[in-house]
Amino acid sequence: MPADYYQVLGVGRDCDQQEIKQAYRRLARRYHPDVCREDGAEDRFKEISNAYSVLSDPQKRRRYDLHGENGTADPGGPVDVFDLFSQVFGGMGGPFGGFAAQAPSRGADLHYEVTIDLRGVLDGFEAELQVARQAECEDCGGSGAAPGSAPSTCNICGGRGFVTRERATILGVIASTSTCPQCNGRGTIVSDPCPSCSGSGVTRSQQKVLVAIPPGIQDGQRIRMAGHGDVPPGGGIPGDLLILVRVQRHKQFIRHDRDLLMHLDLTFSQAALGDTITVPTLTGETEVQVRPGAQTGDTIRLDGQGLPPLHGGRRGSQVINLRVVTPTSLDEDQRRLLMELALRRGESIRPTEHHGLFERIRKALGGEA
Repeated sequence: MPADYYQVLGVGRDCDQQEIKQAYRRLARRYHPDVCREDGAEDRFKEISNAYSVLSDPQKRRRYDLHGENGTADPGGPVDVFDLFSQVFGGMGGPFGGFAAQAPSRGADLHYEVTIDLRGVLDGFEAELQVARQAECEDCGGSGAAPGSAPSTCNICGGRGFVTRERATILGVIASTSTCPQCNGRGTIVSDPCPSCSGSGVTRSQQKVLVAIPPGIQDGQRIRMAGHGDVPPGGGIPGDLLILVRVQRHKQFIRHDRDLLMHLDLTFSQAALGDTITVPTLTGETEVQVRPGAQTGDTIRLDGQGLPPLHGGRRGSQVINLRVVTPTSLDEDQRRLLMELALRRGESIRPTEHHGLFERIRKALGGEA
């Protein structure tokens, strides 16, 4: 079913020509292929332009109201949507006005920062930002002209946005081209400026932006949201929103790409005899088996308990580094047990303290020559 041209532009069927033009200006700026990087933007731009080409012409509009799309066939062929855009915006040779060699103006990029934790790196995270940006004025649709009026073609450059000067030299006549000093390259003059934006076509606004942070992102990486930066005065390509991602340090885990490293302290007895110990992971707790005779520097690897890579794939590992902690502040009974253990294992030690106690234990165990 063919689209309703009034619905395409978002206007009522009883709207006047000024409302139609403002609606077209607003939508065409948004969906122009040089500005919008969304899928289907070019098709949407063509749909908007076709609707405007009909409703902006009083005769075509009457035929459309009577006969629908069948009454609007153009014997001259399909409309050139980019030429139509240039006519409406006062440009010559380029989609945003100015001369063909001059690139459309681009708004400033905006920089924000988001902090997440390791669980956000694991699952991904959606952050809501309050972004202060320069946006197209809603009252004038970015034209800079007060409601009910419209910009007029610059009488200096004829709407081209540039002027050409010729000067005679010994080598002949040399022509130079520069931005029009009266309209500053816009090609149009606003004689009745919009009170909301003072004729600039842009206003400052606060906007909510949802930022999708993908799983596996690294600390210090940036996310670019195209077209969410400042809109330049007079129209053009909006800048981008750049979000710097910071990952908080975890109190237990140290990140190494996809792997997570943690330290696990063992008592002398746990290391010697082995033990079953409950350890934390990013998704809960799990039990690990420490083998008898564990040494400082030994590791236990939990596959699949690390972090995912940025573009999807298998999670890394959680690596548990074992550290045997030497007991301190021993009482007499504990010293006696350790000394007896050393003698039973045939160890020849010379304690710096309690040497007399060690000799008595050695004699009691039959260690005299």
